[in-house]
Amino acid sequence: MGRLETKLLVLLVLLIAVPISVAFMRSQTLFDRSLAVGLNPGVTEALDDAVEVFGAYVRSEKARQEALARGIAEGRPLADRAAAGPDAVRDLLRGHARAPRVQRIALVGGPGVADVTVESPTFGDPARWRVRTLELPLTGVPGYAALRYTFGLEAAFLDRFEAMEAEVIAPRAALETYREELAADFALRFLLPLFGAVLVAGIISVVVGRRITLRLKTLRHAMEQVAAGDLEVRVAPTGRDEVADLARGFNDMTRRLRESRTRIEHLTRVSAFQGIARRLAHEIKNPLTPILLAVQQIHRSYKGDDARYRRTLDSAHEIVVDEVATLERLVTNFSRFAKLPTAERVDEDLAAFARDIVAAHPEIEGLSAETPDRPAVAAVDKGLLRQALTNLVKNAGEALRDVERAPRVTLRVEPTADAVRLVVEDNGPGVPRDARERIFEPYVTGKDDGTGLGLAIVKKIVLDHDGSIAVTDSAHGGARFEIVLPRHVEGEPG
Repeated sequence: MGRLETKLLVLLVLLIAVPISVAFMRSQTLFDRSLAVGLNPGVTEALDDAVEVFGAYVRSEKARQEALARGIAEGRPLADRAAAGPDAVRDLLRGHARAPRVQRIALVGGPGVADVTVESPTFGDPARWRVRTLELPLTGVPGYAALRYTFGLEAAFLDRFEAMEAEVIAPRAALETYREELAADFALRFLLPLFGAVLVAGIISVVVGRRITLRLKTLRHAMEQVAAGDLEVRVAPTGRDEVADLARGFNDMTRRLRESRTRIEHLTRVSAFQGIARRLAHEIKNPLTPILLAVQQIHRSYKGDDARYRRTLDSAHEIVVDEVATLERLVTNFSRFAKLPTAERVDEDLAAFARDIVAAHPEIEGLSAETPDRPAVAAVDKGLLRQALTNLVKNAGEALRDVERAPRVTLRVEPTADAVRLVVEDNGPGVPRDARERIFEPYVTGKDDGTGLGLAIVKKIVLDHDGSIAVTDSAHGGARFEIVLPRHVEGEPG
């Protein structure tokens, strides 16, 4: 047994045993005194008087309520208000309905006249009352035949006094015969639950303490794993107490740490690749122009008439020009990748934004937008996000070039309470499961003519927006790229 379990056991036993022991000693004296008082002849007389007083009270209250009802029915104000119309009658009855114990006052209309009913705003729960209704005929009140006056008497009060004779006076007579037996039985019945309560308290404290300590030990072990660098650890939250909340908080913390680590690792790799791209672009770009100029100079300078050599020279010139152009495109891509700007976000309607992107690329066959009718506003850098989405829809279009079925590329906008999802999906060949994590790495590509920078740029742009991107299977049968962007910039009020 752990220290916490022992402390809980001792504490719970003390909390149960001490007050019950004190209560037992005090209750013995109180029991004797109560029994003596209960068997006093004066008690019987007092009980009989109480029953009589109760009956007098009930009769008095009924008479009082009836007098109030007659005062309304026979009073001049009711006749005057009746002549003025139902609203005036209702206003008068509202004032009387506020009286204590009144539930409802109604005027029963004559032929062609609707009833007027007013409920008491202070009557409360009807179950607390025994309801009585008086119906008094009306004379001299134009349009109305009778006054229906409903009031209540406290149900608990009536029940208690009505049962007094049967439940108190008769049993009292039996107390005198069993006085000594009752005292001994009282002590026995008190001591047994006392010992039982202490035993149960000990068992409960051991069981509860063990459950709590085991859960805390599990959390401590998980924290040690996190400290050692394992962010995949997860604690199963059991129950609905603070320890379960702590487990859920721990799982949320590790999830956030995993996401942060993944994001930092990707941004670190991208930053390193940007540095490499910057140096490569510089190193490759510098000799390209001299190479191209030198080849062009050689090509133009030959004035001879050797046809074979001319063909060789033309072929070499063509190859060099093409390859230099390819290298220049590669250098341009490297430069763009190395010089990605920081996202400067402002609120934009992404539904309209998606429709604009689709309209700007009619060359992509089968491209369409699915957007909500209402604006889907999120804080984005419009230029960078356009670059990312354009890259995704172009990739989808290129993936469909060799597909025999009708191309289908969808750009969908799905707003939620705190984010906006941007989905690009197609009916192409899809992305193999084992490649779905690697395709966002720089220089990883499945195209023969690709540089492997497009999706790396897309992911960096998404991460710069505090968002996430994932690739799964599309409902169309191809690839589904889903970007989730928060509606607001971190640190700014939502």
